Amino acid sequence: MSKILIIEDEEALRETVAELLLIAGYEIAVAKDGLDGLEKVQEEVPDLILCDIMMPKLDGYGFLEQHQLSIYSHIPVLLLSAKIEETDHLIGIALGAKEYIKKPFNFQELNQVIKFYLF
Repeated sequence: MSKILIIEDEEALRETVAELLLIAGYEIAVAKDGLDGLEKVQEEVPDLILCDIMMPKLDGYGFLEQHQLSIYSHIPVLLLSAKIEETDHLIGIALGAKEYIKKPFNFQELNQVIKFYLF
């Protein structure tokens, strides 16, 4: 079973995505911000990471920068964000994100992208 780490500060969205992914057959770990996410990557060693951009303490870009320097940099990161500017997308990809998924998103589409990177 593949493990997905969800890094999202908005509790309702974090829990909803976690529940949908559990139903879809994934093992789930959650983190509330980028700092918490960096710790969870080491503890859980997920197969894929879903990461919000706008978060307190350490945002998604900061998480990506540190993640890319870690021994876990092989774990793919998909960014989830309400930021819709093209420059935000380009920054995320330049920092190493595999995909930039704009909120609100369709769960079926998200699951297809996840499957692409896991299988």
